[in-house]
Amino acid sequence: MRAARRVFLFVFAVLLQVVPATALRAQHITLLADEVTGAGFSAQGVRAEFANGALTIQVGTARAGEQTWKNVRLDCAALKLERARIACDDGAFMLTEKIPLSLNYAADKRVLDVALKPAPDETWRLDWRPGKRGNDLTVRIDGGRWQRAAVWLPPDLPKIGAGVVNGEIGYSGAGRIHAKLALANGAFADKSGLRAGEKVGVALALQAEPAAQHLRWRAELAWNAGEVFWQPVYLKAANQQLSLAGTLDATTLRVVLGGLRFPGVGDIELSGAYDLAANQLTQARAQARAIAVPALYESILKPFLAGTVFADLRTDGRISAAVALGCKGLQSVDVHLERVSFEDKLERRFALFDVSGIVPWRADAQTQAVVIVKGGELLKMPVGAFALPLNMHGMRFDLKHLRVPLLDGAIDVRDFVARVGEKSAYWQFGGEVGGISMDKLTAALGLPVMHGTLAATLPMVRHVKSSLRVDGALNIKVFDGTVQANNLVLLDIFGRAPRVQADVSMQNLDLELLARTFSFGNITGRLDARVTGLELVNWQPVKFDARVASSHGEYPRTISQTAVQNISALGGPGAASTIQRSVLRFFDQFGYEKLGWNCKLQSGVCEMSGVEDRAQGYVLVKGRGIPSITVIGYNRQVNWRELLDRIRRVTEGNVKPIVK
Repeated sequence: MRAARRVFLFVFAVLLQVVPATALRAQHITLLADEVTGAGFSAQGVRAEFANGALTIQVGTARAGEQTWKNVRLDCAALKLERARIACDDGAFMLTEKIPLSLNYAADKRVLDVALKPAPDETWRLDWRPGKRGNDLTVRIDGGRWQRAAVWLPPDLPKIGAGVVNGEIGYSGAGRIHAKLALANGAFADKSGLRAGEKVGVALALQAEPAAQHLRWRAELAWNAGEVFWQPVYLKAANQQLSLAGTLDATTLRVVLGGLRFPGVGDIELSGAYDLAANQLTQARAQARAIAVPALYESILKPFLAGTVFADLRTDGRISAAVALGCKGLQSVDVHLERVSFEDKLERRFALFDVSGIVPWRADAQTQAVVIVKGGELLKMPVGAFALPLNMHGMRFDLKHLRVPLLDGAIDVRDFVARVGEKSAYWQFGGEVGGISMDKLTAALGLPVMHGTLAATLPMVRHVKSSLRVDGALNIKVFDGTVQANNLVLLDIFGRAPRVQADVSMQNLDLELLARTFSFGNITGRLDARVTGLELVNWQPVKFDARVASSHGEYPRTISQTAVQNISALGGPGAASTIQRSVLRFFDQFGYEKLGWNCKLQSGVCEMSGVEDRAQGYVLVKGRGIPSITVIGYNRQVNWRELLDRIRRVTEGNVKPIVK
């Protein structure tokens, strides 16, 4: 709209030079122009006509920047012609809508005043007058509708819904430009609602003046009201202020000195250059000092981390950073950490305390980060102090050895390598876990106390996109036997509902240690197990095929009265026959030949079986010797949650043997 007005003003200025000299001698004047051009605009098919006191200006096509208008028109039915004054009190300007217009030209002073009133409470007033070095132009806006700026914005931006603009824009013949504008109650949104703003208030101040071969400029922008959601960031106005100063010439826009002030968070220094011809950023630098991590996390980082395990953290410390960009993208990042801490506030799954150090990354040079961690937690288990000497070369990161103390043992990470691409990241490592006492580990995890020492080897672990894969077998020694996990995959590990897939096998576990640990009664013997197709969602099993059976070989095989009753409870009512149950009061221990239990879990239902099938059930414990006992289960299908409740009651001691 403004560019079209500039076309009109240019044409009208020509008429003003003609009309005063001829108005008293002519009743009909026509001015034709094939094309009229100016800085940033052009008009074709221009016709200006004055007849019988009426003035009409028509423009076939007007262009400004990327915008084009057809059939632009100005009408003044009663143009007042006086010796030193030309006026139109009741005119109309037609662009995309009909806008009432009034104008007044003082010929002796060469002052032009034009007022447009698109709405009763909206006025755009233009003042054009001679200056010391040329004509001065001032546009004053009172109650301007922000929606009118939509035609000047890229089409992929959200649609402007509301807003009122007040202020002034000025240009002097000396080349000076100034603007002071304020937006109130601004609103915008896209169709998806993922980019929106409400009740936005912004104040803009701009000054520019010629200097040597360029234009020197300064701008200040303050956000004083409203809220903005720009997926995934949600921000409220807190009087954030952006101030920039620089130069502009025919080829380059430069920010020599800039700053962003974010109250409660900190200040960021800015500078840079933009190549106008190539339409690209050639250099930029941003630097922030001693930013409070809690404010940074709550105001800026937290929205980006929604839906991950980092979505609700308790944070502390300060961070300083400097970032430099060039024609080829990111060139350097320098980060200084000062006693930074973060902790999973709700579930306490992880924490790092008092992290300090420097990270000097370069795109084209090899550097090393030196970071010291004073301590932390992993699944409520204490983590000791460790150093992180990370080697960096562009987007490749590697670490030869990292030892992280955990409880009374340690996790050793070896040959860590990471590569970060434009769309994804890849990393891998190997290592081992050793020296961790099982009694301390189980106590920390809130599990029944186990004895022994945890030892595990970590074969090659690879992370691609959102999945973590273990190449080879993960081996753990526990209950005097071995546990091996194959085909281990973790999906969406940093999300709210991580998934795990694996095949697990257990060999030669000591049943006496196992049963005693879980308060299941006393069983002597050895146990093998195999779980195929295991799937966990948010660490809860949703699918597997499990087969548990006594190991092959010769070893003592006895089962206590308590263990019989508990196994019977898992098999459902009537799991032990009436005849067999009657002998329970005479003996505490029984012999068995073999025991086993199978469960195929799918769709929330466990399909159960045992070591043998019977006509009306399946054998969980097959007796041998004197005394012996056989336990038979009758429930083939059991709701998984109900089965978990049975196991919980057994291990908590709520199922007691009833002897009659």
